[in-house]
Amino acid sequence: MDPIVDGHLDLAYLAERGVDLRSPTNDPAKACVNLPALAAGGVRLALATIFTESIDEARDPDAWEYRGIADVEGARRAGMRQLARYHELERDGKIRIVRRRGDLEPLDDAGPLRVVILIEGADPVADADDLAHWVEGGVRLAALAWAKGSRFSGGNAAPGPLTRAGRELLASMASLGVVLDCSHLSDESFDEALDRFPGRVVASHSNCRALLEPSERHLRDDQIRRLADRDGVIGLNLYGRFLASGRAATIDDAVRHATRLRDLAGATRVGLGSDFDGGFTPMECPEGLRRPEDLRALGAALRAAGFREDEIRSFASESWLRLLRHALPR
Repeated sequence: MDPIVDGHLDLAYLAERGVDLRSPTNDPAKACVNLPALAAGGVRLALATIFTESIDEARDPDAWEYRGIADVEGARRAGMRQLARYHELERDGKIRIVRRRGDLEPLDDAGPLRVVILIEGADPVADADDLAHWVEGGVRLAALAWAKGSRFSGGNAAPGPLTRAGRELLASMASLGVVLDCSHLSDESFDEALDRFPGRVVASHSNCRALLEPSERHLRDDQIRRLADRDGVIGLNLYGRFLASGRAATIDDAVRHATRLRDLAGATRVGLGSDFDGGFTPMECPEGLRRPEDLRALGAALRAAGFREDEIRSFASESWLRLLRHALPR
């Protein structure tokens, strides 16, 4: 299972929280994501986020936070700090930002990690007109909201429809060729967004609702089929609570979700979206699948479950690469 594309990593957010992405972690029980670990695990390309979070006004915001969805300036400032993190890493030769299709190849070389920038929660984007600035900076995918919702849409923990600003932003995304990430959308916003948005769609880090306690964080079967009908890609999330309910998750649970996604969407529309260290520790992932270096074990587990070699290649990299080859500008 080499090379590997990971469809969701919060690299800049981790850097803002003090993680030294250039060096191995000092405490592997608390964190696993850094550039050496990703290289050792065979991860050659990642959809890397700009993740910011809305808080109430009871305390001063940290570098990745802003004071509620009305704080447009604060959200934009927090997002721009993370975009600058990626530019700094690229200047230092630690990553290579993928801006065009040609930047994807050859993926199996020994160069730096390739990064496609994804805004996870669009509050840093001031309005539809501001999106062009982010695209110029390298953003190629965007999610309208994180769990708490945003100025643009409901989120999985804040149900609601698209707002007028959200509908305008979708139109701008379609015009500029930005891919829509549907992970974290409320059901109402998900359904309306797919009705309205004509461009490419993904769910970068979402699992199967039918295999878990019901929650809008996970995809209904009909949503999975709808993404497949749009030739989208769904990234398997490796957070244990998103793999099994009421008990510790295992690699078999990851295989169970991957199998259902494959059966509903087709193998060429299923990939990895680990979300490693994205608000949880390695110890909260399945035993034996807790860090980038363990990802080859997932490939072996898929093989043991009857996945064909071409299906394993699709999961490892080809599903995401196929989408990006079509979605990115020439």
